[in-house]
Amino acid sequence: MLELIEREQLPTDVRTTLAGSLTGDLQRQQLLFQAMIDTWPRLQKALREVRLRVRKAPWKVVPWSERGEDPKPNAEKLAKEIEGLVWKMKPNAATATKGFEGTAEELAMAYFLGHQVLEVRWKRDAKGWCPESTKVVPPRFYGYPWSSEDDEDRLMLDRNGQLGATDFEDFPEHRFLLAVNGGHSGHPTVAAPLRALAQYWLAAVYGLKWGMMFAQLFGVPFRWAEYADPNDKLQVEQLMEKIGSTGWAAFKAGTKMNFLESSKGGQGSLPQWELIRLADEQCDVFVLGQTLTSSQGEKGSQALGTVHMEVREELVEGICDFVGEVLTHQLVPSIVELNHGAGYDDLPGIWAVFEKPKDEKGKAERMEIIKRIGVEVGKQWAHDDLCIPMPAEGEELLFQPGPDGAQGDPATGDELAPHETKGRRLEGKDGSKAMTPFPKQLKGLGIPRSEMPQIAAGNKSAMVQFFRKRGADFSPSTPPANELLPTQADYNREKVDSIREAIRNGDLRGGAILISSDGYVLDGHHRWFAILEESPDEGVESLRLDLPAARALMMLHRMPSTTVAASDAKDEIDPKKAEDLFEEMQKAFKERRLLDWRRLGTLLEGAAIDGAGD
Repeated sequence: MLELIEREQLPTDVRTTLAGSLTGDLQRQQLLFQAMIDTWPRLQKALREVRLRVRKAPWKVVPWSERGEDPKPNAEKLAKEIEGLVWKMKPNAATATKGFEGTAEELAMAYFLGHQVLEVRWKRDAKGWCPESTKVVPPRFYGYPWSSEDDEDRLMLDRNGQLGATDFEDFPEHRFLLAVNGGHSGHPTVAAPLRALAQYWLAAVYGLKWGMMFAQLFGVPFRWAEYADPNDKLQVEQLMEKIGSTGWAAFKAGTKMNFLESSKGGQGSLPQWELIRLADEQCDVFVLGQTLTSSQGEKGSQALGTVHMEVREELVEGICDFVGEVLTHQLVPSIVELNHGAGYDDLPGIWAVFEKPKDEKGKAERMEIIKRIGVEVGKQWAHDDLCIPMPAEGEELLFQPGPDGAQGDPATGDELAPHETKGRRLEGKDGSKAMTPFPKQLKGLGIPRSEMPQIAAGNKSAMVQFFRKRGADFSPSTPPANELLPTQADYNREKVDSIREAIRNGDLRGGAILISSDGYVLDGHHRWFAILEESPDEGVESLRLDLPAARALMMLHRMPSTTVAASDAKDEIDPKKAEDLFEEMQKAFKERRLLDWRRLGTLLEGAAIDGAGD
């Protein structure tokens, strides 16, 4: 009966309830929150989404270890024991007790309610004490006392569970889980996050009621009655009141009255609908952490269902961390102390361990660029970074390295030194042998043009937006040509000579080249090299990206409109040569030898050989 708080409260009632928590009595505030959840469907739905996400989180018992070190055998053994006990917890619908998943759900509610206390039900078997279940404790059984002998302000237990009780005591050890959260740094009694939605709850509840009253008043015909004798006025009024609660009037016969037509707009003309919309929107933003509109018919960049169903991962992880802190620092120590005694320092933790999506393509591209730059990397680090275990001694390898560990050139079989890039002479579109390696003294990155990202002129603005959305910006720059270095390994001699001729004649046109923050040319190699050969000290009109070359190249490869320069070589491919390469690819596959599949694929596609796709 104590939980029968009035579901319909006026704003003054809500204000009094919230202010009453200053006395340390949490009961009426918690009952207000229950009333809000009970009568506001949008709030109940949003909280249910959070509860389900926490329930389905990947909960794990994590053994204790020093930072950067593997857990010791004793820590792993203790973690395994705790895991076995925790997952044996069983719910009982008849007594409203919770298993592990239900316990996590209820603790998650404290993130919004501000306070949640769960009683731990224990049982003893042949192996020792284990938590059987938990049960939510009603807020009338706990609160903050007005004062205490040692002046320590803390949440305390009231066994009587009566209104206005002052018989508080400390919670007994190992019997309760206490979850306390605040939306700000104020006292926990006035910092419950859900307090912020109280005024919007009033708008949602009364907005609907006022909307119905408005519809009733203006949505039905207005009744009109006339009376000839003034003595009959009272009788006519009583009659009209019995007909219905809608608008009516009684006038003396012959009286004239003009009616002004009210607005006939849809729900947009009703301020009450705006109150409801605003309340629901704030509810979604507050609980689900969404910034897009949540109301049907409003403009947004995502579909309505997506906006409502997706809960931001960072918010869910934060709530799971809050729950994990309670389980780790309250439930786990109780289990260990009841079964093994006090004094254990290497206690395991219960946390939701979310696996981040692995960008395997990005890792491979990063490793390739590291190789091109010449950074020395240990094999163990590379295997750990790629999440690929080191091969055991004598284990058959999928890819065979060349002699002395040198990486072979898949297309030619030639071996390349670790920091040397062979100049590749590709067929130009005009059939001439036009690709020439840059001079070695330039000390560029040496990436073959066939592997460089290419950006069409019409996609430059899209590229700028692509980087800016990822936190990188551009700035105009005019560095001397001799201060820049090439990223790619080779260039087209004829194209450079043509640009040099245009420079001498004053006919050079075109925009700025793209350079990295560490002085590498990312796009516009031919223009830069022509200026370098013509006048090394001359400034080159550039657009400087505030990212180093290695990072910039990885991101350019991920840009949707980026192409690969190997297409320069596919127009003039000898079909017979491509057929031989196709046969070589089949043979290498059977022998498990490494081949450059990107280069072979481009050649085969250019030759339009039947079966190339297969």
